[in-house]
Amino acid sequence: MRKNQEIEGNWSLVLASESNARRSILTGLRLVFDVIGPDFCETDQPGVPPAEIALINAEGKAGSVAAKLADRLDANAIIIGSDQVCCTQSGIVLHKPGSADRAIDQLTQASDQWLTFYSSLVLIRNGAVAWSGVESCAVKLRRLTNPEIRDYVMVDNPLWSAGSFHAEGAGLRLIEKIETTDINVLYGLPALALLQALRELNDPLTYASPI
Repeated sequence: MRKNQEIEGNWSLVLASESNARRSILTGLRLVFDVIGPDFCETDQPGVPPAEIALINAEGKAGSVAAKLADRLDANAIIIGSDQVCCTQSGIVLHKPGSADRAIDQLTQASDQWLTFYSSLVLIRNGAVAWSGVESCAVKLRRLTNPEIRDYVMVDNPLWSAGSFHAEGAGLRLIEKIETTDINVLYGLPALALLQALRELNDPLTYASPI
């Protein structure tokens, strides 16, 4: 991975996100990619379905990075935008909590419930959307006690994660069941969909050299 350096070649991949989880997924796939943080404020439109919100945000993130590259020779780069929205069985969206108290409140609300995570993927090339889609993952939380919730939040500090827990880490302690075709959807980036989309776009999927 190269971060915020000159992007080489016409088929470079650029992750429009500074999410450690998404970066880790691309690194694990041994893709060659760059990281450029988007200049985009995530939207939350009342009445709009969660999957659609995730798509809007992913396109906004990728679009903002595409605009940064528009006047550069490497504007053919494929920009990867992604977003995740979590909601309860009743359709209530659980936003990134932003505070420990809010995280505790959300986990208390979600205890012993099924949650659905919608992770979107939008690829922009030459200033236009070349591929877009949304994958979902269902997660059943255990019946959690107040001390369990407080201890978890204090230790793992999941203040910027949809649903108020890090499923790729200690948040797994809170989970009873996971139903998905791609575990990476839960982590914030539908990796199988990404690989298929890149193949459809004839990206060479070059392997990153060992560090």
